[in-house]
Amino acid sequence: MINNRRQFLKTLVAVPAVTAGCATQSPVPTDRVRPTGLAAGLPRHFIHLVVDGMGSGMLACANQYSEISRGRRLTWLDLVNRPTTQQAMMNVRSQNSIVTDSSASASAWGSGVRIPNGKVNQTSKGEKLVTLYELLGQAGWKRGLVTTTELTHATPSGFIASVKSRGDGEDIAAQYYERRIDVALGGARNHFRADKRKDKRDLLADFSRIGYAVLQQPADLDSAPLDRPWLGVFAEGHLPYVVDQTGGLSKPAPVPSLAAMTSAALKRLGREERFALQVEGGRVDHGCHSNDAASAIRELIAFDEAIDVCLAFQREHPDTLLLLTTDHATANPGLNGMGDGYEKSHATLRHVKQIRQSTGEILNRLRTAESRDQAIARLKESTGYTASARRMDLLDPFLKKKGYALFDGHNSDTGALGQVLANHLGIGFTGGAHTSDYVPVLATGPGSERFTGFLQNTELFGHYLDFAGIQFRNPQEPLLAEGLQVASTEDVESYARV
Repeated sequence: MINNRRQFLKTLVAVPAVTAGCATQSPVPTDRVRPTGLAAGLPRHFIHLVVDGMGSGMLACANQYSEISRGRRLTWLDLVNRPTTQQAMMNVRSQNSIVTDSSASASAWGSGVRIPNGKVNQTSKGEKLVTLYELLGQAGWKRGLVTTTELTHATPSGFIASVKSRGDGEDIAAQYYERRIDVALGGARNHFRADKRKDKRDLLADFSRIGYAVLQQPADLDSAPLDRPWLGVFAEGHLPYVVDQTGGLSKPAPVPSLAAMTSAALKRLGREERFALQVEGGRVDHGCHSNDAASAIRELIAFDEAIDVCLAFQREHPDTLLLLTTDHATANPGLNGMGDGYEKSHATLRHVKQIRQSTGEILNRLRTAESRDQAIARLKESTGYTASARRMDLLDPFLKKKGYALFDGHNSDTGALGQVLANHLGIGFTGGAHTSDYVPVLATGPGSERFTGFLQNTELFGHYLDFAGIQFRNPQEPLLAEGLQVASTEDVESYARV
């Protein structure tokens, strides 16, 4: 077994450059890959579905709201009931904390190593780890990333990139070019544009020059050529929340849904002998950070629709493994008992239907209100909730960044607005940060029997490599409880901004 990146790189064999649009790395040595195909019972395709930031409370709220609004429960819950579905719980801690951030959690899947929060596939000493998608690409597998966040965000980059700080989005974008990702669909156009990048490099042109179809409008998905790799960047930053796209008050530019991007990616990758695809519903996490229950619920339902797309693909291609999980829980929302006998809980949850804007959009409108009465009217227009003058007076200092909460985790304008709207929706949050929850894992299809019991997040890397016949592991480093300084973690405030 190869034990570290240096030894691994020494074993690579130089090969001539290949045609435009194809991977340019040297292959994994032949003695590290099964030469005669896959062993019996192993998948030829696997789809790793991540709903970022979902704890059990958010799953419950979204399912209960789905029953109200769609007349059916989440597909996620249907899968739980299937006898062929394997289930597990997973510990997602990072190297330096029992509470992980998204980059450390995704990197555990992407390199098999627990790293410090804030980094992407680099150790505490700055050593670069060999990533899952590097190895799969060198073994001939096609690789895809689909997300509602920036493509260069923590979770998608955890499968392929290696940088000292998760905030290095421009460097991550350049690594997607260098490592020749086959399909990448999401946001972060700003990290690829010459007029936005610090180095003025036109990565969009670079991708196009080597044969990529560069997609920037929803309609581009329908006409994208199936014989070329894809780069799809449909927003400058994250894709807008579903609630802002459908509520009628905000006017975001149109973007494809997660289900549409997933369907297109599978249409493109489904032509290949072997592929791996990560699908992320990333803005559930952002909604929970902002104590924005309605946004998080609707993002989770949109993710559930992407699960339906993947299940339809699996029915046509039974050699496909689906794995569903989350990288961590965020802010632990839950529907509270409302009314003396909790009899009003159902009615308050129904009010999610009335929400027409995300928390960030609502706060922008409230800050520019010229009077308390106008602020009350604007809040009602955005949410259906008529707040009392007293509640608005309590909220006002937070709008001016002068509020003070008894718990620091609620000491923000988003936290304060979330508490106000909890009276309307019944859903409260423990704070605005990640929590230490163990997370659920569901798996169905060939290879699913590996994902049972109590898992460590680092185990997934090894299983995925086994599916490709690759015998490789990165070196581990000891876990720390506290005291390690890292570059950057979650930019929580940005999730509430438009």
